[in-house]
Amino acid sequence: ELKAKGVTFESYDTEDLKTDEDNISRGEGPVIAWFKDPAGNILSVLSEDE
Repeated sequence: ELKAKGVTFESYDTEDLKTDEDNISRGEGPVIAWFKDPAGNILSVLSEDE
């Protein structure tokens, strides 16, 4: 729903944190996506169930 409203998720590719082709972190723990608000702050949304 957020992507449909124009939200762009942040992409990460580090040793500790990787996002998939949809810029979502899936793996151990919750599913997480990060995005910037209009002020440039990075926010996240989490889901325990995918």
